[in-house]
Amino acid sequence: MDNIKANQAFNEDRFNESFEIYTQIVSTTKDRDAMYMLGKHYYDGLGIEKNIDYAISLWKKASKAGSLDAQYALLEISQTTSQCCKE
Repeated sequence: MDNIKANQAFNEDRFNESFEIYTQIVSTTKDRDAMYMLGKHYYDGLGIEKNIDYAISLWKKASKAGSLDAQYALLEISQTTSQCCKE
């Protein structure tokens, strides 16, 4: 339910609200989709100060948990398959 609420806030450009919800989800459940979206907030500076290194760290954790979105984001950044998912 919280993911739906967070996604709705994100899609309506209410980034401060979606950031808070995703942060709560990740801190309590380690949900890979919420982790990916939280990384997106940090990468793009949506509702929070931009922090690319932390975004990449979140995406690596989400990727290891099976998030294809996170894997794709890492591939886009690194442009190589050999570097995308290393810790």
